Amino acid sequence: MSALDFVRYEDPLDILLRFTPTPLRARFRIPAATLFVETNDFSLLPALPLETSSRRIPPASLNWKLVRDPDARGLLQNPVMQLTPQLTVVAMGVACLLAVDHERRELLCFLGPDVDPHTFQEFLVPLLCRLSTQSLENPPSESAPGFNEDRADA
Repeated sequence: MSALDFVRYEDPLDILLRFTPTPLRARFRIPAATLFVETNDFSLLPALPLETSSRRIPPASLNWKLVRDPDARGLLQNPVMQLTPQLTVVAMGVACLLAVDHERRELLCFLGPDVDPHTFQEFLVPLLCRLSTQSLENPPSESAPGFNEDRADA
């Protein structure tokens, strides 16, 4: 992958890459929801049907932020998943870290440059879709352990 294949971002004050620009944006449709996808790498736009309707966006929608991290070298490893009522985190070695915030309906994924487009489309996109669908089908409940009413609107 050449240096021009994705938007580079370097800020010594943002070591967690929280503010990485993701100028590429698209809206996709999966059976359970509309996905709003933003990324800094064209190859990370999923091969899913585009949502082209000008109708009002259905309430079942999720935001995906997919960030290509040039410093996360390595291949995917076996997934290690941690679950809480509000958050699902999946680590696949240095090459991939993703989290789904069930309350905010947001998915954040960092991918290293060694994860090729084919692996992303054939393995990771189905995983991301499955996690998104599960998040919509099993939203966090007020009775779930760890629910904090003061943070519910944050």
